[in-house]
Amino acid sequence: MLERAIVLLLTGIALFAPFTARLKRSTPRERWILAAFGVPVAYLGLMYVADAEWVNLHDLVNGSIGRAARLLVTWLGQPR
Repeated sequence: MLERAIVLLLTGIALFAPFTARLKRSTPRERWILAAFGVPVAYLGLMYVADAEWVNLHDLVNGSIGRAARLLVTWLGQPR
């Protein structure tokens, strides 16, 4: 778990460190947009570090449009 936390921390630093100066100059609207992107990233990062079997994007999509997608694939004659 510690290794995963270190990998996540290093990846986060590498991705977001160049944007810290821009974040200070950003408008409140831009900060809200970044926070909206940050919440799912934080959830998925916590899921990765904890190696948890929590609900992820695939589960949400499969639950919402999975049946329609299977019907469409069957209708088009594609193998599963």
